[in-house]
Amino acid sequence: MILMESQFDNTDENYWNRSSRAAFSFDDEDDIDLGDVGARISSGPANQNDKWDNNAIFNDDTISEASFDNSAALGTLNHLSIKAILSDEALKLVLQEQSLDDHVMPKGVTPEEELKLMRRQIQSTLYSPNLEATAQKLQHGKVAPLELFKSLLEKQQLLDTLLANGGDAVIGVLLFLKRTLNTNQFHSILQQRPKALEHYLSYLNQSGDISLYIEMLQRFGRHQEAALRQFQAALACTDVVTRKQQLKRLVDAYATAGVGIIPLYEQVFHAALKLQLVKEKETITSGLSQQLSDQPTPIELLYVCCAQNKNWKEQDMLKLTSPQRFAADQEISSAQYEWTALNERAHAQAYGDLECIFVRAPTWHSLKSKKFHISFDLALAVQRLFELQAPSTVLQLFLSKMNNSTEKLALAQRVKCVKAVIDAMVSMKQQQELQQLKETLPDRSEEQFYCENALKSLQSKRWTTDNIKLKL
Repeated sequence: MILMESQFDNTDENYWNRSSRAAFSFDDEDDIDLGDVGARISSGPANQNDKWDNNAIFNDDTISEASFDNSAALGTLNHLSIKAILSDEALKLVLQEQSLDDHVMPKGVTPEEELKLMRRQIQSTLYSPNLEATAQKLQHGKVAPLELFKSLLEKQQLLDTLLANGGDAVIGVLLFLKRTLNTNQFHSILQQRPKALEHYLSYLNQSGDISLYIEMLQRFGRHQEAALRQFQAALACTDVVTRKQQLKRLVDAYATAGVGIIPLYEQVFHAALKLQLVKEKETITSGLSQQLSDQPTPIELLYVCCAQNKNWKEQDMLKLTSPQRFAADQEISSAQYEWTALNERAHAQAYGDLECIFVRAPTWHSLKSKKFHISFDLALAVQRLFELQAPSTVLQLFLSKMNNSTEKLALAQRVKCVKAVIDAMVSMKQQQELQQLKETLPDRSEEQFYCENALKSLQSKRWTTDNIKLKL
């Protein structure tokens, strides 16, 4: 019994120590002679009784895929080929996908196996890259070895393939081209492909690389966009000194560059610089200025200048915060200036200053009498004053400047200015309507007396006109 156990122990030990039991790998460089294995397998049942015999383990797999008859289970499906399931194009894509699998190093591999995998990866670079498969992989968000595309032509073809389909993969290829090509080649590719240039500019703008973004715009002749982007970057500076320096540099650069930006941009740049100088030299310390944002617009600052102005009859044009001087420096239109001043004076209930704003003498002849002048629709001014609850005397002043009696009557009725309604009826010689209006007015009120005088004046004019006709 002891002898038998020792025999089995030795047999078991010999089994695991035999060279034929060594681990098998297709990557082994040494060839393994399986001739004796095939001979022992073909010997049949003679050796099956001894399970511990040499190479008998190969006889355990008595059923293989090749010998398994699945016709009963699948019926006629076992006669279908793979082409009946997948088209040639789909099969080609599957094979290409398998050929471009990422070379991820598995965990726990031995140094010898790692060396073999590295050899395969290096060897794969010797073959020509697969353009369609790489583009397909990039479009699906997968990683593909772009280093396989070495020549300039191959890189251009890859970019053109991705541009035809679009997507975020274009940015990755453009960055690869920028890294592997010289500057002239890269810019030439962008020059010939406007769609690729737009992708690259959008990437630079979104990534926050403003200096390179502006440089690329200028390089490709898009000076208008570059100027606006520089202006936005200057205004975005929180530091006042830096903002003024950048605005001054911007004004000087485009004044001497001769790149042909539109004159409106130059006016905006100069106005912004003057605005910055005003904010530095003239500190406005009113309560309104404290409600403004850190970067107020010129119209907001004009409103504050109007609130701070104390003399509307004769404004000090040497003072930077004078409303007229500030509007001229900022190239604010007359309509914007008058509208802003009207709103500020009406809010302050300083209605006496409105006449100084809209009644002025001609600039070409100072001895001429002053005339009422407004740069926007007079009806808008009346409607705005009514909304701000201006008194009827102020409404009548503006309504009296309207030439169209029909429009004047309709507007006066809308803003409930009775005296202006009476004036419009007199100009239209509506004596009967005036009599009816007089009956609706309160007795012995100012409006009733005004209406009676208007009726007398209208009747007097009519009698005088009839007398003239009789004499003729």
